[in-house]
Amino acid sequence: MNIIHHEIKKIIYTPALIGFVLCCLGLNIALAISLRCSYADYIAAVSHRTGFVIGAEFDERAANLEDSVYAHWFRRQTEGMSDVFAGYTTDYIAHAYIAGQGLTGVVADLMQRKYERLQCAVDDLYASGAGMTLYFAGLTFDRHTQLFRAMMGVLLWQGIILATLIALLSLGYEYHAKTEYVVYATKKGRGTTHAKLVASLTASVVVYIILVAVSLGVYLTLNPFGGTWKSSVSSGFNYIPDLLAGGMRPFITWHGFTIGGYLLASIGISFVLVLCFALTGYIAGLLTRNTYIGFFVVALINYSIFTLNPGRFFGMNFIPTYLFTATPVWIALDQGWWFTDGGTSHLLPHFETFGVLASLALLVILKDLSWRQFARRNLT
Repeated sequence: MNIIHHEIKKIIYTPALIGFVLCCLGLNIALAISLRCSYADYIAAVSHRTGFVIGAEFDERAANLEDSVYAHWFRRQTEGMSDVFAGYTTDYIAHAYIAGQGLTGVVADLMQRKYERLQCAVDDLYASGAGMTLYFAGLTFDRHTQLFRAMMGVLLWQGIILATLIALLSLGYEYHAKTEYVVYATKKGRGTTHAKLVASLTASVVVYIILVAVSLGVYLTLNPFGGTWKSSVSSGFNYIPDLLAGGMRPFITWHGFTIGGYLLASIGISFVLVLCFALTGYIAGLLTRNTYIGFFVVALINYSIFTLNPGRFFGMNFIPTYLFTATPVWIALDQGWWFTDGGTSHLLPHFETFGVLASLALLVILKDLSWRQFARRNLT
């Protein structure tokens, strides 16, 4: 524990790391300021009075709001709204994907089954009245994109880069300090890399918590959600742009999420992804010893996974394509699809959950194999 404590101190007191975290916070605060919208602030404020469930009572409360341009827009957008999930079926999405991408055989069957299962989710959302919740009325798509793609996306990639660098920094410390021939000369000395792993994972999580807490705290202060937090993220005002399936379609999740619940679930997946990349950095650090080379290797591997996806060469009617899209880098890039059907890139439901858990398990195995190789390696 004493070694872990000292390893954590070496990490968090690194000037370059402190400077990078401060730059990230500055960028996030600037982003939060740039996303401000006075009409969204108005909706957040009046939602305490109108409630978030749209219907006759909601319309009556909206009619009693003080007359203003924003009040007029608000009434026009919410009055007489019908439930988007009433009579909604998902089979047309599967047919559009199968036809549009020329899917056949097992791939086509799996795609068809996925949307048959999604129909059950639609029925549950309809039964719960999710489609008849306010979210942010006509600004729903913009506000959803700002929080869950812009702000959460920036935070995720900052966490990924920091976790990778922290692991590489911890393992590369002895190399850059010219002490590796002394520290790693014995079996016990090489065992300190286990402490470095714990320190790296701990520091990565702590740094990410700080980034999320401060950045979201500032964002939600400047861009309040008011009484909309209990609205369903699958509100009839929210949608997914989808050119293959007719332009846009409802934002359907496998389970009913409130806005707050969806935010917490997204943070949870982000944390696991951060751990995945911390392990990736640790593995690269064991194999390369040099922080800079290690970071280049991690970047090159993830870039190759993205650019050399078999789908680019063999099309989407090829099972290995979907193994690539289950990797951490692809899941991070598909953040806007989390907890939804995943579109054309994924064949199975809950791709983000199963993908990150399977990746984490695989990386733990690779970590053990890498350490065994490191333990046997001649440093000279």
